[in-house]
Amino acid sequence: MKIRKIFLTSFIALICLLSLGGCSHSNDSALTTKEATTKKADQKIEEHYQNALSYLESGENKQAYEELGQIKQLKKAPHKVRTLYKELGYLLSAKKAVTTNDLEKAQNNLAKLEKITAPTALVTQIKAVQKEYQTVKLADHYSDEVKNYYAAGNYAAAGGSLQALDSLSSRYQAVALLQEEVAEYETKIAAAQASSQVAVSSQEQTPAKTEGDFKTTSGQTEQSMSGASTTVETSGYTNARNSKILGAEYKKETGSELTNAPNEVVSSMSAKMSNQDVLSAFRSATTIPQEVGDQYYVQDLGAGLYQIEIRHTSSSQPQVSNLKGMYRFNVDTKVAEKLNEISGQYEKVN
Repeated sequence: MKIRKIFLTSFIALICLLSLGGCSHSNDSALTTKEATTKKADQKIEEHYQNALSYLESGENKQAYEELGQIKQLKKAPHKVRTLYKELGYLLSAKKAVTTNDLEKAQNNLAKLEKITAPTALVTQIKAVQKEYQTVKLADHYSDEVKNYYAAGNYAAAGGSLQALDSLSSRYQAVALLQEEVAEYETKIAAAQASSQVAVSSQEQTPAKTEGDFKTTSGQTEQSMSGASTTVETSGYTNARNSKILGAEYKKETGSELTNAPNEVVSSMSAKMSNQDVLSAFRSATTIPQEVGDQYYVQDLGAGLYQIEIRHTSSSQPQVSNLKGMYRFNVDTKVAEKLNEISGQYEKVN
């Protein structure tokens, strides 16, 4: 009886052990399946993330956003994935706003992206939209100036603002629409200038044969009469003799008017009022393009502040110098302001 009891107890214990072993094996199996499922899901998320980066690198921002939107339970995805999705949302909103010339909305969205430093593909696309925003902002400014200056009878400033507007990239939808909107002013301004512009004397139009090269601040060289075109020669002196900065500096030094100075003096003054380092920083900060026919004159106002005058002559009207803008630029803060020729106040343009 005692032996039978011991045997029964041992048998029950064996059954329990086998049962426990089976439970453990079942639990391990379930755990392995869960881990495999999680790993597969993580791999899928990473695949979507890398695809999004590839789209960004090729400038397909909307596709990048939609790629991440395909992730199931996106709220539980890794931080980098959720962050990129959110930032892409801001980028797309900014792009749409700048395309439709809603600059306030574009600025608000771009402000949320100012401190982004990674991933590189996203940073590149942010910079592209920032550049478009700045270009459209300039186009808005120039467009208003064309209308206001023309109405005020300041045709040189109106013509300069129109040329500045036309120099901006028309591949941006908002810019192209603004250019089309004020295109009619080209013939109006030209006609007004033709009737009011005083003819330039032959001495002012043609450099003396003994002169050397006259190098403009835009990087073009206006050569002496031997081998150079009259149009190129004329335009450099036309711009220089009409420059407010050069004229004021020359009068301060000599008490005389620059318009009456010999050509070699005009050339010397033009070279003197040049600063390529400042101009490079200015163009980078404002995205203002440089055109053939542009000449820049730079005046140091002290404390890192410079005055920059941009004048332009066209090949069709080399005797007419249009003022594309009088700017103040701080090389430390990179802030640029443009003089309103009507109010006399400087207005921030970047």
